[in-house]
Amino acid sequence: MMLSFLLLSGCVETDVIDDILMAESEGYDYIGNDKVVGTITMPNYAEGGVSGSGGGGLPSTAAMMNSASTITYDGRSLVEVLQKEGQKTITAGKLRLMLFNQAYLQHGLNKVLHFRNQDPEVGRDLFLAMVDGSCFDLLTGSYLTAIPISRYAYDLIFQNEQKNFPQTNLKSFFYNYYGYQTDPYMPIIKKEKQHLVITGVALLKHDKYAGRIAGENNVFIFKALMETFKYGFYDYEFKPGEHIALENVSSQIKYAAEAGNSPEPRITASLKIIGYIRQGNPLLTTLDYNTSIKKNLQKELESKMETMVSQFQEKRIDPLGLGDLVRSYTRNFNSSSWKDRYPNAHFRAHVTIDIAETGVSK
Repeated sequence: MMLSFLLLSGCVETDVIDDILMAESEGYDYIGNDKVVGTITMPNYAEGGVSGSGGGGLPSTAAMMNSASTITYDGRSLVEVLQKEGQKTITAGKLRLMLFNQAYLQHGLNKVLHFRNQDPEVGRDLFLAMVDGSCFDLLTGSYLTAIPISRYAYDLIFQNEQKNFPQTNLKSFFYNYYGYQTDPYMPIIKKEKQHLVITGVALLKHDKYAGRIAGENNVFIFKALMETFKYGFYDYEFKPGEHIALENVSSQIKYAAEAGNSPEPRITASLKIIGYIRQGNPLLTTLDYNTSIKKNLQKELESKMETMVSQFQEKRIDPLGLGDLVRSYTRNFNSSSWKDRYPNAHFRAHVTIDIAETGVSK
């Protein structure tokens, strides 16, 4: 046994950080005929670095960025094809982002997802996102920040997932992609001058683009239907030109299903929100939040939730995983006919809102 340990000790290849380039983001711009413009970015941890450039806890070389781009065929590893442009060995072990333009999503992600799922070097916590515009322009643009673009975009997506946007990474994306009767989704980001903004959620039908959810209120509704969360916000216009901003302290969603094998299954979503009123017209201090304002807001949320699910049914996509939900409630579930019965399912939402506080003054 001791001899075997000695023999195995030299089998693992080691990499010195000064001697490699670690790709942190990949961008895929589909240009037609099964061809893509592939772009990668990586920080160069060169020995010595740039004096004074490493604020915010980052190494002094964090401002030294390299990028590479090429035209290649769909499904090929960008790290491998761009090795010839790297002055050092390029690795994918620190990949944070995979970005796709809308044309790529319309073409289909099947090849690149199959390749990425087989890659043992890449972690499952990276983000996939659709880019409004060009991935090349986004990854090679200049921004009002000293940190690399891959970390800037990663932090942007991460902090928005703590608010209104649904949580998603490669692991959850694959769960929805390979899962039973469910479809994946991803955030949409856009370059606006020297800033990045997250503008919505891209919906997929298996591996192809099927539409988007835009607007903070609509994304809030989508997330509320998707998961239990805190710190979201909703802008409610209770009168023309009169708004209140509801910030939820907690949001809990529960589902139930009936008649799962019938031609028209019944699905019920029960949502409970406890929230603060963070801003609103000063006259609201004289209104009773437990009557008209709260009840009208509950009706609006219920109506928008039912409309959103109806749109999913029309597109025959299921990002909420309602098919798997109905299966879990139904003995001897008839899975073969679910795709035909899904558009006819009756979905109802019931929302309960408790207002915890209305601000500093009442």
